[in-house]
Amino acid sequence: MKLPPLSLYIHIPWCASKCPYCDFNSHALQGELDQTGYVEALLEDLTRELPLVSGRTLQTVFIGGGTPSLFGAPAIHRLLAGVAERMACSADMEVTMEANPGAVEAEQFAALRESGVNRLSIGVQSFRAESLRALGRVHGPQEALRAVELAKQGGFDRINLDLMFGLPGQNLAQAREDVRTAIELNCEHLSY
Repeated sequence: MKLPPLSLYIHIPWCASKCPYCDFNSHALQGELDQTGYVEALLEDLTRELPLVSGRTLQTVFIGGGTPSLFGAPAIHRLLAGVAERMACSADMEVTMEANPGAVEAEQFAALRESGVNRLSIGVQSFRAESLRALGRVHGPQEALRAVELAKQGGFDRINLDLMFGLPGQNLAQAREDVRTAIELNCEHLSY
């Protein structure tokens, strides 16, 4: 029997602030993050689970949250290196990391790309200021546009944009405009 492709989800549960609509295990940042300690705990957990996936090659990694881009590139590099030390990885393995506009900088994107992340999923949610405020997001429309620009400048050619539909007070024309704006940014993928 041929086994299905092997994928790994890694959860980093901290955010700059907790959005009121979010049901994920995530927590507002309170002080400094122990990035090194958390990465080592994740790798210890992976080591314990390895017998369940023995003989399989890892095809994809998805680092979600929370806001994983709050972790610095050195911590992400150590995490990915630790995964590669423990598991067989496909030569063309896709490594996706969630990022939020406003929680990233130009140097961070380039450094994340160098650390092994080869795809970003940017949590735009909307390009309308009113919608973003209603969602409790900490970024505005210009920061969302800038995040995509910085990701491309940082070497990412595989970018997903997350948009939400049916937002409080959103009409069909506004929803279409969000999609139109996302399409004009010419990213590889759109989650809507």
